[in-house]
Amino acid sequence: MAIEILDNPLITSLEEDLMGSFGSFPEEIYLISAGEGKYACNNATTPDGMQVNGLACFPSPDDATTYMSADGGMSGDIKKSSFNDAREIAKSKPVLDSLLLFAGSRIVEIHFVR
Repeated sequence: MAIEILDNPLITSLEEDLMGSFGSFPEEIYLISAGEGKYACNNATTPDGMQVNGLACFPSPDDATTYMSADGGMSGDIKKSSFNDAREIAKSKPVLDSLLLFAGSRIVEIHFVR
């Protein structure tokens, strides 16, 4: 499956028949668990200058592995999750306002939870 990565993640559109039924987010995604209810998260600036804090989500285990090996590496367990469960995790963390879908080490879609 090829994912096209554009410079502006807010207008990126992935084919729903390939990715699932939640817009550009697949129905099943992968998270990086650091244990004890902690997950990999990122802050990002959108092209229009808005600051977002999001739960890092990945369409495949390979994308999660690539993310973990970037910037000196990080450790954690790759966990399969449903979109809805990931959304609930993000909503339970007061500092998070979104889910960030990473593919090829870049954010390709943002889903706001607040």
